[in-house]
Amino acid sequence: MTGKVAERTRKIAIALSGGGHRASLFGLGVLLYLTDAGRNRDVVSISSVSGGSLTNAWLAQRGDYSNLTPEELESRIVRPFARRVAHLGTLWASWTTWVYIVTLAVGLVAAFALWWLPVDLVWRKICFVSGLVGCGLLAGLRGRVCALAFRRTLYSADGSPTLLREIERDNVQHVICATDVRAGHHVYFSGDFVCSYRLGWGSPAECRLADAVQASAAFPGGFPPRWLATKQHSFVGGARATPRFMVLSDGGVYDNMAEQWPIGVRSRKRRWPTHSDALQEPNTLVVVDGSGPMRWAKVRRLRIPAVGEIFALLRVIRVLYDKTTATRRISLVDRFDRAARDGRGLEGALVMINRSPYWTAGYFSEQTEAWPERAKRAARVLEVLGDENRDTWEHLAKENSRVKTTLSRLGGDVAAKLLYHGYVSAMANLHVILGFPLLAVPPIDRFRMMPD
Repeated sequence: MTGKVAERTRKIAIALSGGGHRASLFGLGVLLYLTDAGRNRDVVSISSVSGGSLTNAWLAQRGDYSNLTPEELESRIVRPFARRVAHLGTLWASWTTWVYIVTLAVGLVAAFALWWLPVDLVWRKICFVSGLVGCGLLAGLRGRVCALAFRRTLYSADGSPTLLREIERDNVQHVICATDVRAGHHVYFSGDFVCSYRLGWGSPAECRLADAVQASAAFPGGFPPRWLATKQHSFVGGARATPRFMVLSDGGVYDNMAEQWPIGVRSRKRRWPTHSDALQEPNTLVVVDGSGPMRWAKVRRLRIPAVGEIFALLRVIRVLYDKTTATRRISLVDRFDRAARDGRGLEGALVMINRSPYWTAGYFSEQTEAWPERAKRAARVLEVLGDENRDTWEHLAKENSRVKTTLSRLGGDVAAKLLYHGYVSAMANLHVILGFPLLAVPPIDRFRMMPD
């Protein structure tokens, strides 16, 4: 890092990736480190997609992140969220989800039972097809059921649904990203605006926080696109006439690391100059990638006639997610390195779930000529981590990256390991690359207590 960069006043943006509850807890561990290190005071925005949006919205609902002490963050944010995700889950923790599943199953059985009615064949066909259509319409409500579950389990302050406009904070902008499948761009939901390139700039109006989070986490195949009316937002300055509905899918479809929000702040200021004061441009970006690598998978089910094509399509989507994310990571690292060398531009670092805390430090410890300051800090990190723990951390990183992408409960041990991994990896990487404080490695027992 050059002297110029070291002297800059930090304006930190955090981007939380998708990855279900795995990404939610891994990202929360990173936020906990930043608070322990006192760098939460420098955070100006937190953007998120999918599983990261669960954490982002929960944090936004519970307080101003930049003003929280480590004790407040742990007691008000981390512990309640970790307990929920570890022992209850979100989608499957609401009784409304189970009522919906039972109703759908009964409806499907009833549809087939109609075929055996002792009536004329024509009427049997009519009843059977009508039953299937009804089941199809009911299945299309999965997104609404998920939003209701999120609302009941996470986003209801004082017993009433939290509205998007209620998460507006003075210092930190919380931005939840969903993909507009009509336009192929992100729609950004925040406490003081809803905006996108195609739609323009609008107000949050009466949009519920749970609806924005569910749209951000509407993984293709698991949930249908979410249709949200545009009228209440009063969009202006869009690229074309405002349609009646936003048709939204998982934010990770467009950008699974949520970094497009902080990277594009300057261009949005130019596009909507009358709202430029509402947008805080960062000079430092911390990307938390809890998505995990793509793994080898069995493909026998792809041979199943008709249904196999659906499985194949889902697998293709996973390939696209993985490859586009890998390309984005390479581009980000190049951009961050240029900024560090030039002393201007957007600095940053990645914290990745499939890497142990030793990985970045091990790499830069050998870069004594290209990155002398980073090499010195890397040596300190390796000393603090201790060589005797290297294999343990490699195993933990592999274990955590293989946690399923799910909205079900994870268990206390898994939750603790994800929090621990996110914390220590953030400390190691951000110290080496950005010079953030190097703290003592906390005992894992601290994190085991959080979901209890």
